[in-house]
Amino acid sequence: MKLEGVHHIGVNVRNLNAAEKFYTAVLGFHVAERYAGEIRHLMLDTGSTTLHLFESPDLEMQNAIDQLSGQGYAHIAFGTDREKFPGIIEELKKNNIEFRGPLILGKGESVHFKDPDGNHLEIRCPANI
Repeated sequence: MKLEGVHHIGVNVRNLNAAEKFYTAVLGFHVAERYAGEIRHLMLDTGSTTLHLFESPDLEMQNAIDQLSGQGYAHIAFGTDREKFPGIIEELKKNNIEFRGPLILGKGESVHFKDPDGNHLEIRCPANI
């Protein structure tokens, strides 16, 4: 089997409108497609793959996230380059997003934070070592 990479990553959110605002206004992604139907969802273009947000208003997010990863191992990491990284940290601060880091982990430097539904996110660049 030879696959062509990751097509998309699916993420559950309680409020699609609030999640869309966070992922577009704060993280700078663009809506690629919208879907209507039994479950409201949309696809965001992240530049390298798509992020598929599924609205699940009755899902108890914290219990689901705790089951997946109490320590944040289940997460989505977005990449950037070394030069943009300080500006990204300033954007997180400007948007009042609490984050951990920057941390040097392996060959990368990253900040860790959560989206409005508690999904673990990371922004990573090459470490300056």
